[in-house]
Amino acid sequence: MRSMANDGRKPPLQPRYRRPEPERPARRPASVWIVSLLLLLFGVLGVVVGVLLVRDAIDHGEEDEVVAAAVFAVLLACAQVVAAVGVFVGWARGRVVAMLVCAANIVLVIVGAATDRIGSGQSWLGIGFYGAVLFGLAGPKVSDWCR
Repeated sequence: MRSMANDGRKPPLQPRYRRPEPERPARRPASVWIVSLLLLLFGVLGVVVGVLLVRDAIDHGEEDEVVAAAVFAVLLACAQVVAAVGVFVGWARGRVVAMLVCAANIVLVIVGAATDRIGSGQSWLGIGFYGAVLFGLAGPKVSDWCR
């Protein structure tokens, strides 16, 4: 009898096993409530302020770049509201969208501070807030809830 190593055949496929995942918590953790409410509150605030900004920019005949930036701000705030609902419900993609929205807001705050469009106090507040929300989204309780 010849061994498989000598006759050139491949060994039979072995089944792949996933690591056991902890069960989803029975109750929604407090950190999920906090992160979702913060995202929702500031998302709705961003939508309201953004719509007012778009309307004001159009009424005063601002350049197309200003109107486009205001529309982008409204879309980003809408994505934040959707992400807040996704995290609250427990969708894995909702958590990913929330993390991307937080990262985009941090980048936009840094760009705004670098171009002197916003003050340093506002910059640090924005970076601190979205950094804290991002930290909360990366926590084990939120990641266990969002599967």
